[in-house]
Amino acid sequence: MSRIKIFIVDDHPVVLEGLTSGLDNFPEIEVTGTASDLEEARRSIRDGGFDILVTDLNLPDPADGLELIRFAASVDTDCKIVVLTYSDRPNDIFEANKAGASAYLIKDCNIEDIAGAFATVHAGGRPPLSPDLEAALWQKLRESPPDELPYGLSEREWKILRLMAGGATNEEIAGKLFISPRVVRRCNTSLYRKLDVRNRSEAIAKAASQGLFRGA
Repeated sequence: MSRIKIFIVDDHPVVLEGLTSGLDNFPEIEVTGTASDLEEARRSIRDGGFDILVTDLNLPDPADGLELIRFAASVDTDCKIVVLTYSDRPNDIFEANKAGASAYLIKDCNIEDIAGAFATVHAGGRPPLSPDLEAALWQKLRESPPDELPYGLSEREWKILRLMAGGATNEEIAGKLFISPRVVRRCNTSLYRKLDVRNRSEAIAKAASQGLFRGA
């Protein structure tokens, strides 16, 4: 079985060294490189050669981790992106998912959990948040919509779009809104048509660019 190739971006040398050293104990994972600044990270992302980009959110100016996530998602749509940061703010989780992250990890988790999350993401899954973080995120995603919704979106479609941006599956959206997955899929089709997009990723990107999540 081929190894999961990881590239790590963090401006703290101790974190880079500790994470790289810790992951050496997992034969299924290979750290192919690291970067401590954004320009070096961008060059490596353009070159590719890894399966998962791991980045902190708090990176040096003139940009930050969210900008790097957006850049990576635009350059290589096959690359999975995992945030590894100290921030446990629901807004940061929401924004990271919206930018294109596949998983959100807190730096105080152990190396076994981090390696397991990489395996889950590589297989196409999404590692769960801690119960407290998940509850806070869902509460944020339940906030009321703006007074006027563009593109003719209904309030239900807007809520579904926000839950999408938070990383929820159709089944999770159905559970949170107390509707069936079939209704969610029907609403998805409707909001894709209204936004003139083809899929979930394009819908989230357009909604973000048009300010539909402003104030989230």
